[in-house]
Amino acid sequence: MRKGSVLSLVQELRSGRRFLCSLDHNSEIVASIAALAKALGVETGAVSAIGALQRAEIGYYDQVSHEYKTIEIDHPVEIASLAGNVSIRDAVPFLHAHATLADSEGNLLGGHLQSGTVFAAEVYLRELVGRPLVRRHDPTTDLYLWSETD
Repeated sequence: MRKGSVLSLVQELRSGRRFLCSLDHNSEIVASIAALAKALGVETGAVSAIGALQRAEIGYYDQVSHEYKTIEIDHPVEIASLAGNVSIRDAVPFLHAHATLADSEGNLLGGHLQSGTVFAAEVYLRELVGRPLVRRHDPTTDLYLWSETD
């Protein structure tokens, strides 16, 4: 893209394989989805999931301090929505996901999914084929963001 454009990265990818997967009870959801992508050879993809977690940690990124603030949820919750993507970070598939979680009274908490213990979870993983998206450190935000590949 040209300098000064609103978009810093545009990459065309095509839809590849599609997988429906059930995660193991008591597994860690973020690590399990990343391991699934690695095992299936998915370097870039889109992820969604539904199910329930026994406990979870979500967070939000404080743009001033450049730190994730963690919200611990130490009780069962439903995964009302989980949306994310897989790309390459440090040479392996990396999951970046956000989740909306509902408690027994229907109250919602949402944010960046940091971890969670699976009660039951069903995952849809769609591979995106083309030049893999790679995450690199961005000094402006102090995050690992998609960047142009070498």
